[in-house]
Amino acid sequence: MRRILILSAMLAAACPAATPGMTDFLTTKYGFFVHYVWGGKQGTQFTRERDGRQPATFDELANAFDAKGLANDLDRWGVEYLILTAWHYNINPLFPSATMRKWGMEKHTCKRDVLRDVIAACKAKGIRVMLYTHPRDGHDLQPDDQTKTGWGGPNGTDPKWADFDRNKWNDFTNELFGELIDRYGNDIIGIYSDEGSGAGDSYRVVDYPRLRQTVKSRQPWLTTVQNYYGTTYSLDLGCKEYHHWGEFANRDANAWAAFRMPVASCFATTWWSSEKSGKHTVVFTAEDMFRYTVLQAGANSEGGGMQWAAGNYAGGGWETGVDETMTVLGRYIKPVAASIKNTYSSNSWPTAPGTKLPDLKWGVATRSTDDRIEYLHILKPPADSKPQLTISPPADGKRFAKAVMLANKKPVALRQDALGLTLTLPAGERWDKVDTVIALQVAEDSPPVNVARWKAFAASSFPDPSPAGGSAYVFHAVDGDEGTTWTSRPDGVTEGNAPVPPDRRPWCVVDLGRPCKLTKIEVVGQIGAGVALQVSPDDGFSNAPVLGTSSEVKSAKLEITKATYGNGAKQADVTAKLRAAVADGSLTVKADNALAGDPAPDVPKELRVEYTLDGVTKSAVVEETGTLSIHSAPTWTLEVPRGTSARFVRLSRTDDGAPLRVNEFRVFGKFE
Repeated sequence: MRRILILSAMLAAACPAATPGMTDFLTTKYGFFVHYVWGGKQGTQFTRERDGRQPATFDELANAFDAKGLANDLDRWGVEYLILTAWHYNINPLFPSATMRKWGMEKHTCKRDVLRDVIAACKAKGIRVMLYTHPRDGHDLQPDDQTKTGWGGPNGTDPKWADFDRNKWNDFTNELFGELIDRYGNDIIGIYSDEGSGAGDSYRVVDYPRLRQTVKSRQPWLTTVQNYYGTTYSLDLGCKEYHHWGEFANRDANAWAAFRMPVASCFATTWWSSEKSGKHTVVFTAEDMFRYTVLQAGANSEGGGMQWAAGNYAGGGWETGVDETMTVLGRYIKPVAASIKNTYSSNSWPTAPGTKLPDLKWGVATRSTDDRIEYLHILKPPADSKPQLTISPPADGKRFAKAVMLANKKPVALRQDALGLTLTLPAGERWDKVDTVIALQVAEDSPPVNVARWKAFAASSFPDPSPAGGSAYVFHAVDGDEGTTWTSRPDGVTEGNAPVPPDRRPWCVVDLGRPCKLTKIEVVGQIGAGVALQVSPDDGFSNAPVLGTSSEVKSAKLEITKATYGNGAKQADVTAKLRAAVADGSLTVKADNALAGDPAPDVPKELRVEYTLDGVTKSAVVEETGTLSIHSAPTWTLEVPRGTSARFVRLSRTDDGAPLRVNEFRVFGKFE
């Protein structure tokens, strides 16, 4: 039964108390990433002491960890959360692991529970913790340990395929992950899993649906994150990771793009301490790091924001320049912390992924978790330095009652009309060259907004990952885009993963993050009949009433005859791709290079489609970046009884049936 993926009662009251991991992670925007790694004699490049010496034994390294000193430093810097190594090179967990002893690898464990000490020290400072793991790090093991775990033998970053025992390797890996969650799952916000393969093909080694079940069956709301190489497999989200490469090879923040997913970047030597004290190692300025942290807070819908990375010494402290730079960064953040930390990215003025500082018209926006305050970060003040700035109307229709400068609470003159918002600084105030933050108070008569967008989402199952880059992307039902769909796992084939039972009674749940007075709920998608909608103050849904049950909606018959994407003679045939995207007689797809690469570089392209809908021949043309929608999925709308308040909203099939397909799960209301 260890392979069961579908846990229909995962969120039942019988489960252990759920950590608000994913919900908390979504509001974090300022993290710090530390690797503390024992490499042994074969891995001498890892964590050092101040004098450059490597500790002689694993226990010496573990005993030298200054947990309280680390927490004090993070607190001085104003950091919201820490990512810390649970194990990395050669699989040496920073806790006394029963799993490693059971598998005959006693030398891979230490006596001190470093993770518990760090979690306790950080908790005392109000700092959350996420633990880094590596589910396919068998390539660093010695040959005898590779045999014990089923890895087979050395072959670069891959196993020796002829001798690789995938079931045995995943037995070992899942047992270690299970031990980790059992020990710390109630006290952390998530698990970071290293991809480990630049080819993005780790499904060949790791049974990701099984790994997801191992984590989520113990703590359903823990966030699972992975450094991003094109797919997130069965994990919740990706993380753009930089080690002085890509955009972050440039030491000018103007070159750094922001992303919807979190971003991690080294700003000193590497992820761990490797240079002895006295050599200045920091390559970015605190001002650039601050401005990018703000930019990323505006674009980062999936939580985590920016993770600045450097390693602490065995014995405590940092390479020269790390503490000094982070201290200045903390000073920049402190007066405007409310606009960065514990916020969501704005739905009123969203920042597109890929945006860089020079691309901004005026800046970026964030919002408070209760949706009562919008924060405007003016990163690009008016060129004429005049105290007045006009910005576009809010995309979600919010109305605002007043505005103040966040740092000193001085009132800002505010005018809102159909053309947008006009803001005028008070007399004597000027735009700060780094960042001026204006807080907008949402008016009491502002219309209810979709409070489910980019909120924590859990479900009974996800499609299996595949070699084609398939991904159990967790936010498809709450990303504000009807062109993306969460679906429960259909019956059928799994590639590279152990077979799992069909998900006959699928469900999905949105955690709004706090209690909310609800007014209306919309479910966009082909969900079929017999799906119950419930709301609850807790994720156990004990005695939760059923607000409504869906009815059958007849699907249209849609056939794609021909589809091309390109310009002039340079066209790509995307007929097969669009046919595969048709679901229950509906098709929504973006006209961009994700369809077929770029068949006509540097020129505008278009998507041309010929199709029949219920026997009628039609055609459509959509310009590049536009969205083609043919017979949009139906919308099930429920008016919520007056006075209904809830934090969790659930869809669940009441009897065995087909998979659920949810394009968008919208919940309208106002937070209490």
